[in-house]
Amino acid sequence: MNATKSLSKAASLIADPSRSAMLWSLLGGESRPASELAMIANVSPQTASNHLKLLLDAGFLNAKHVGRNRFYKLGAPTVGIALESLAAAAGGKVNGIAQQTAPEIVFARTCYDHLAGELGVAILKRLLHLKYMLEDGKNYRLTSRGEEFFDDLLKDGGMEVRRRRLAYPCLDWSERVPHLGGALGAVLLSWLLRSNAIARHRGTRAVRVTDMGRNLLNEVLGIKLNRMGTAILAQK
Repeated sequence: MNATKSLSKAASLIADPSRSAMLWSLLGGESRPASELAMIANVSPQTASNHLKLLLDAGFLNAKHVGRNRFYKLGAPTVGIALESLAAAAGGKVNGIAQQTAPEIVFARTCYDHLAGELGVAILKRLLHLKYMLEDGKNYRLTSRGEEFFDDLLKDGGMEVRRRRLAYPCLDWSERVPHLGGALGAVLLSWLLRSNAIARHRGTRAVRVTDMGRNLLNEVLGIKLNRMGTAILAQK
């Protein structure tokens, strides 16, 4: 099958609202049983089974038996990346299904090796507001204040930073505005994990902010979380 036919087949699979709802609900990397996917897609179990077979045959999904149930997850990380890229390219805020089924990935998740979601967007806004970085064409550049801020963070990753694009805006599919991509984004995520400010949700790309992280984000960047940990209030 040539590239054009492969693309057309993939597009036809995703174009169906029920199948796209199922795929979107698995975007965080979790596994779900067929019964739950049927409810998410608002279809009968038999119809859901037909949809899932098509997605399995195309390699969009993998499945495994756990007891009496069969659990489904995305077939490969590239499937999730493709879905996010298409959502971003299509325009409009498209986080409705994800917010209902997996709000944690809308709040904070990894995107490649940097931080995305509401938290990632808020951090980039604060870095720009504090004049740690400035827009420079399609990239960001560090100011002298920014170099001082990142100095400790760069100690463990200086060589890696010099080998790749420093910093650029990476369009966030759920927020429809950029989060921080590039070497600095990777260093920042690594620092947050190393500092125990955030922790990964097992089996997904979602991350959560720890109690230590709440204090760190407030002290270092002036970012406050509400009590539920799902909304961000940045200090002026």
